[in-house]
Amino acid sequence: MKTLRTDFFVAALVIVCSVVMLVALTIAISGTHLTAPKATLTIDLPSAVGLDKQAEVRYAGANVGRIRAVRPLTDEEREKVSPECAIRVIADIHRHLPQLRVGTTASITADTVLGEKYLNLEPGPVTNPGLAPGTILYAKRSASLDEVMTAGKILLDKANDLIAQNREAIDKVIKDLRVVLDNFKVISTYGKTFMATVARKPHRLIFGGPVPRLPSEEKIISTDQPVPAPVPKD
Repeated sequence: MKTLRTDFFVAALVIVCSVVMLVALTIAISGTHLTAPKATLTIDLPSAVGLDKQAEVRYAGANVGRIRAVRPLTDEEREKVSPECAIRVIADIHRHLPQLRVGTTASITADTVLGEKYLNLEPGPVTNPGLAPGTILYAKRSASLDEVMTAGKILLDKANDLIAQNREAIDKVIKDLRVVLDNFKVISTYGKTFMATVARKPHRLIFGGPVPRLPSEEKIISTDQPVPAPVPKD
């Protein structure tokens, strides 16, 4: 009988501990705070694409709270309060914040391209006056990844069209550049020969001496290897 009671007590203790751990894990994953928020902020945004409920709220990159609710603005709210916005976010702040000042804005961002998005508060200048309690903050519009890729495709298409329209001029420039590079290759080879000769026998600048045989321009241009002219050995 005593053994049965002990087994029952152990089983009950294991179940209670499992429930406690499950609750703690659920709270940690969901980001739920057991304490009341220190402040509540209202932020209006043009769009909330990628921003989920319970997403982090950061102040200059530091985690200070989480989003409690996300809802669309009514037509009346858009007309009277936020004509350039369509979404309202309610954020619970659980950590101490410096006084929010005029010029404070919000933006949806992420640490990496595939990272979870969060709402970042960008503080206004410290010389600006403080915001009155209950002031609505406004978020800057941020381009989504799809918008960036679409804009990049449009830019590439325009570049391809511009190249197609100026194909003859571009081909002429490339040919002229090839001539310049060939001439530079010849000049640099001759210059290398001259410098090697002078470095070996500096007195030849005054008294003269054997003239090194230089390779032809055709040979210099046609090879993909350096073609140094022979340096006199005397």
